[in-house]
Amino acid sequence: MKYVARAFRQRWNLGLLGVAAAFAILSPFPDALLPIVVGLEGAYLLGMVSRPRFRDYVDAQDAAASREASAVTAEDLFTQLRNRLSLGDRQRFEKVVTRCEDMRRLARTVRAGRSSDDDSTRDAALNKLLFFYLRLLVGRRSLEQFLASSNRYELESQRRELAERLTAAEQKAAEPGGDQRILSSLRDTVKDLDTRIANVSKGEKDAEFVELELTRIEGKVHALSEGAITSQDPGDLSAQVTAFTETLQLSQDVASQMISLDDLELASADAPPILGSARVTSQRLR
Repeated sequence: MKYVARAFRQRWNLGLLGVAAAFAILSPFPDALLPIVVGLEGAYLLGMVSRPRFRDYVDAQDAAASREASAVTAEDLFTQLRNRLSLGDRQRFEKVVTRCEDMRRLARTVRAGRSSDDDSTRDAALNKLLFFYLRLLVGRRSLEQFLASSNRYELESQRRELAERLTAAEQKAAEPGGDQRILSSLRDTVKDLDTRIANVSKGEKDAEFVELELTRIEGKVHALSEGAITSQDPGDLSAQVTAFTETLQLSQDVASQMISLDDLELASADAPPILGSARVTSQRLR
């Protein structure tokens, strides 16, 4: 039905249909001409709907409209992620960003207010590092919430208790008239507990890794921002940016494989202008 409706709403079709209907009504033979107009319109609609190119055109328009309606700008995404941080993580993120902005201002002071072509290159690299740093903070919060709701020692205690019951059930099941249902249920429960214990153990290791990565990314952000003052060789900047970009990609690849870090699927999103954007700055300071 959508193809018929779109074909009918074409401007030129509505215009011609209106003219033809008016002509038929005002003519001496409206009863004869109006059915002809309706028949021609029906033939037109049927012909348009049967054309694959027209259906592809309608589908492409609908897909474009859907993408536009659901599109989230990089700034909006930044705001969403930032709002998910705890107060401590938000303060930690702001401290790192503030340090970068202080270095940018100090570098301009050293150059007597003159901008440099290297500034845009450095800012783009810093924005990528800071955006990944933000996503990593959000991902760590997800891990913390998962670990806070899980007790590995309690799970291990349940596992030991069930293992004893399972041993006893296996002995009873071997006797004549033994109930295999109890044995099957206990085995399945023990298997699920093993999976949960493994998930918690992996989550603890992932949390430790994330904290180390956060510290490492902080160091790289500071090193790159301080380079605006200490390094005057464009070649040094290029080498730094290349090295940091490669490190960032490796960190994203490793972190995306960790438990409960679905937020890192946003790694394909463009980094917002965290440095030097009035809108992002206003969002940060709220």
